[in-house]
Amino acid sequence: MAQHVPPSVFKEALESGKYKLIDVRTKEEYAQGHIKNAIQKDYYKTQEFLGFLNSLDKNGKYLIYCRTDKRSSKTLEIMKEKGFKNVSDMTGGYNGWVTLGYPTEK
Repeated sequence: MAQHVPPSVFKEALESGKYKLIDVRTKEEYAQGHIKNAIQKDYYKTQEFLGFLNSLDKNGKYLIYCRTDKRSSKTLEIMKEKGFKNVSDMTGGYNGWVTLGYPTEK
């Protein structure tokens, strides 16, 4: 199911260990802090980004986030169009995650 979820639900899904975590922010944003085990792929590097999405298993389980949820929301729509079934986008993005005091790393 492709959906938008609040940080608490996102965190729960992440802790299940069943999802691949994708950070669609820039390398600079990622370097300032990110969620542990996140794979960074820059949404703005269009060709590289789309190539990455095309390399993923459409039957896999994915959690995606960006800074506020605009880029990840657009990524969710792209992934839905490409036939991905199990993708969750975190509402509020990384900023929301940090505000709630959830763990991050640099």
